[in-house]
Amino acid sequence: MPLKPRTPRSCLLAMATATALALAACHKDAAPVPPAARVVVTPQLLTVGAGAPIDLEYQITRLARDAALPADAWVFVHMVDAGGALLWTDDHEPMPSPATSGDTPVVYRRTMFVPRATPAGRVRIEAGLFSRADGVRVPTAAGNPATAGFEVAVRDSDLFVVFGDGWHGAERVEQQQANEWRWTKGDARLSFRHPPRDVELAIELDQPVASVGAQTAELRVGSDLLATFRVEPGARNIHRVALPAARLGSASMVDLDLHVRPTFVPASVASLGSSDTRELGVRVFNVYVGFP
Repeated sequence: MPLKPRTPRSCLLAMATATALALAACHKDAAPVPPAARVVVTPQLLTVGAGAPIDLEYQITRLARDAALPADAWVFVHMVDAGGALLWTDDHEPMPSPATSGDTPVVYRRTMFVPRATPAGRVRIEAGLFSRADGVRVPTAAGNPATAGFEVAVRDSDLFVVFGDGWHGAERVEQQQANEWRWTKGDARLSFRHPPRDVELAIELDQPVASVGAQTAELRVGSDLLATFRVEPGARNIHRVALPAARLGSASMVDLDLHVRPTFVPASVASLGSSDTRELGVRVFNVYVGFP
């Protein structure tokens, strides 16, 4: 059988060159998508303890009048360590929406709690925009330098809070260890050692059942009323309460009582279709007592 003639080397080079030129032409025609917005995140503290709240300021700027931003744009916020490993997230809906802000930058502050298990060290912030409907990211310009972030430090001065009587066990969404909560009963106690000076309580809570209606929560030490706040169904809020040392009693430990009215039993709420017979007050995600 006769052998096929070989393609000359010069022809092979010409074919490869032609293919490369064709690919280059295709890539040249596919211009990169210009960024539609810039997201800048500025922490309001340089150092924070694990478990403590920290305020972050967000600024979202549309980069061109005709830049398309999805109506359901959310902010993704990733906290990563020095090696780039993801520590936790705080994705959220910006208020107001940057899709309707025109040329005016959207600026707001948001509080989050540093997870208690976070190791000491540098935390870097990565942020941008995405469509909540399909998860597609919006092209954004670099907003924060690679070094932007804050330090998580070990702070022995912060007060360890003990969950006493009136609390149900900890619950969490599977695979979301940082998103943990405890339900209160009608009356629930928090205890911590008596501070040498004034401290501040930060508590993050909600009540997700609309048919229960609004609730009232009171914070007391004995009969002394320290704070009252309203809990609206579905709204997850952070309340900060000043705790003057002079109003925390004279014992070595402080017992801070949280009274919630009304309570509810899930099994008695027809719309829930639940067999849960526990008395529930509010759902508490984070509690922190520290020096301001």
